[in-house]
Amino acid sequence: MNDFKKFLHENDEINAEQQTYSEDFEKVEQGDSSNPFAQSSGWYADDFEKTVRNSVPKSRALSIYRPKEKKFRKLFKKPAFVAMISSVVTCAVCFAIFAATYKPTIVGSILPPPSSTQAEQMSSNGTGEIKTALSTFGGSTLTVPEVYDKASPAVVSILVQSQSDAYIQSQAAMSSGSGIIIRQDGYVVTNNHVVEGAAKVMVTTIGGDNFEAKIIGADARTDLAVLKIENDQALPYAELGDSSEIRVGDMALAIGNPLREELAGTLTVGYISAINRSMVIDGKQMTMIQTDAAINPGNSGGALLNMKGQVIGINTAKSTGYDVEGLGFAIPVNEARPIIESIIKDGYVTGRPLIGLMGRTVTEAISKAQGLPIGVYVSAVTEYGAAEKAGIKIGDVIIECEGKKVTTVDEINKIRDEHKPGDKIKMKVNRSGVIKEIDVKLQEEKPEKTQPQQEQQQPQQQQPYYQIPQLPSDFFSWFGW
Repeated sequence: MNDFKKFLHENDEINAEQQTYSEDFEKVEQGDSSNPFAQSSGWYADDFEKTVRNSVPKSRALSIYRPKEKKFRKLFKKPAFVAMISSVVTCAVCFAIFAATYKPTIVGSILPPPSSTQAEQMSSNGTGEIKTALSTFGGSTLTVPEVYDKASPAVVSILVQSQSDAYIQSQAAMSSGSGIIIRQDGYVVTNNHVVEGAAKVMVTTIGGDNFEAKIIGADARTDLAVLKIENDQALPYAELGDSSEIRVGDMALAIGNPLREELAGTLTVGYISAINRSMVIDGKQMTMIQTDAAINPGNSGGALLNMKGQVIGINTAKSTGYDVEGLGFAIPVNEARPIIESIIKDGYVTGRPLIGLMGRTVTEAISKAQGLPIGVYVSAVTEYGAAEKAGIKIGDVIIECEGKKVTTVDEINKIRDEHKPGDKIKMKVNRSGVIKEIDVKLQEEKPEKTQPQQEQQQPQQQQPYYQIPQLPSDFFSWFGW
């Protein structure tokens, strides 16, 4: 009990002492200099806090009188750190802009394989191969409007200006046709007869953009040509399908520019009437797709499409006449693909064997009238060509090739095409009643600019020693613009 009273007494003394100090401090703050505490210490109200702070060690003052400053915040006060962060942020922003806007240049060839997936971007594997085509329709069967929306941006109008001499003055002749953009870097496929003899070629897209095109190469045998247009941005391009999958009765859609440029982007609808149709067009044996979709002058070089919006053929010709209707023909895309690839790579179709002569069929009637053996009469020989080097001459009649009797140029060409440049083929010719066996070493067919004289130029320079009777024309009349 005594201890408790003692504790209370000491506590009262402490409280009284604290009360005294509080009153003294209040007087000091109010400027009472008569207070003994102020006179003895020399303190003023303004420096009380500062004096107390300075009486404590600096290391302790930081922890007692103010909160700790975070170390991470200190870094932002250092110029080097701020400069480093600014550099990283700037680089990240620049890379994001570059990645969003960069469009890689296509390197190499070639053409897209048929694809049933949704539209993809160009591969960057070094080959530059196109994986698929424009649009997001995918590979399923589409409606007719969807096919048109998918493929029409890749079908272009081609306007050709050629020079022709008329009335002693040079006049510019204009013609038109269609084409298909097959790569986003501006390669366009069309028919050879559309751009043959062109002095200037202009390409117009369905959106109205005009480009001057360069002819990369052309192939008269397959009636195909490849053009190139330049543009800063990627162009819409068509998806190439697989023509081996089509069947008679499948729907077929044709897009092109019939008659004139004002009718650009015209769509016609029909069916596949026949496949693997062997036709002779302008003297060339061709395998074609037959369709009843309307094909008109100006459609040549345009797209024949399946219901997936894929190109299955390149429209080339139609049969005409007052009693003819619905006979249109297109080059199958599977046959066109290797020709196009070769032209893009080398400017011409490589690996083709060439004999270097022109001939006419000697029928039984001509044989009796002219006293010649049945076979192929050599009407022209290409200068420096394989036939001339082997010793074949104008007036010879080829009666056998590789041990097989031949009566037409097509039969010789068929045997020739089974070989490659550098191979030798055996020919048996009748020269004025004397039979000769000649080995011909096949050359490679090259474009006109690298070949001194073409076979088609020779008949005008070297005439046969007798006149071949005029043969009747083909049953059909063919044309294409």
